[in-house]
Amino acid sequence: MESYMPSLIDSKYHLSISKRMFETYKDFKDKRFLIGIINEIAKSSSNLIKAFLIYDGIKKERNSKKIIKIFMEKVGPKYLNQETIKNILKSLEIQQAQKLSRVEYARKDKIILLINGKYRVLTVKRLKELMESLEIGIKNFPQISDKYKK
Repeated sequence: MESYMPSLIDSKYHLSISKRMFETYKDFKDKRFLIGIINEIAKSSSNLIKAFLIYDGIKKERNSKKIIKIFMEKVGPKYLNQETIKNILKSLEIQQAQKLSRVEYARKDKIILLINGKYRVLTVKRLKELMESLEIGIKNFPQISDKYKK
C-alpha cells in the first residue's frame, strides 16, 4: 500500500516555499514572486489532496476531474470544512488560469490575468487566504491532529 507521508511532506514543503516567497514579495514587489507563489500553493494543494486520498484508501485515479470530485464530495468533508476545501481547490484553478493567461500584469498588490477575453484580478490578500487554508488542511490531517490531541 502506498504511503501518504511523501505527499504530506511535499505539501508542507511547497507551502513553506510559498510563505517565504510571500515574505520576500513584501520587500521586492516583483510579479515573478506572485507567479511563484501561485505555483507553490498549487503544488502544495495537489500534494495535500493526494495525501488525503491515499490516507482514506482511495485507489489511484488518473482522471484529475474524478480525483477532485472524490476529494470534494467524499474525502475532504470528513476532515475539513467547506471553506478550506473550496480554497484548496481554488488554488488549483488559479494556477491553471495563470498558465492559460496570455497576459499578466502586476499592479500594486494585484496580479491581473487575461483569461478567455476577460480580466481576472488576484490580490495578494487572496493568496494569503489560500496559504492559510492550506495550513489548516495540513494541521487537520488525521495523523497530525491525532498527535496534537494527546
